[in-house]
Amino acid sequence: MWGHIPVWVFAVLLGLIAIGWRQTRTRTVKPSVLIGVGAGLLVYSAWGVISAFGLQPAPLLAWGVGLALALGLLARWVAPQGLVLQGHAVQVPGSWLPMGILLSIFLAKFALGMATGLGAPFVHALWFMVLASLVFGLLSGTFAARAWAVHRFAQAA
Repeated sequence: MWGHIPVWVFAVLLGLIAIGWRQTRTRTVKPSVLIGVGAGLLVYSAWGVISAFGLQPAPLLAWGVGLALALGLLARWVAPQGLVLQGHAVQVPGSWLPMGILLSIFLAKFALGMATGLGAPFVHALWFMVLASLVFGLLSGTFAARAWAVHRFAQAA
C-alpha cells in the first residue's frame, strides 16, 4: 500500500516539517509575508475541498464555517504572544503551534487522499464531506488567524 504513494508526497511532508521547524525559533518577519502565506493556505484548503468534493454547497459552507470559527473564536488563543515591532517587521517568538497546524493539514489531506484512493464509500457521504471540509476550514483558518494577528499588531504599533 505504501508503495503506491507518490514520492512528491514525502517531499511535501519534509518541506512542511522544515517550514514548521523554522517557526519554532524566534524570527523577524514582514507581516505582509505572513498574510501571503496565510492566504495561500486558505486558497490551497479551498481548492482541496473543491477538488475532493466538487462545487457542492454543503462542503463549501462547512469549510466557510470552519474558517469563520477559526478567525472569530480561535483567533484570540492562537495569536502569537510577545511580538516586538522592529521597523517594518515584527519579531515573532518561536512556537510549535504552526508546526502542529501544518502537519495537521497534511495529515488531514493525506487521510482524505488515502480514503479516496482506497475507494472508501464514506468519502462521498454528506456527513464526511461536511466534517472534512469543516476541519480544513478550521486548520487553514487557524493559520490565517495567526498571520492576521501579527499584521494587526504591526498596524497598531
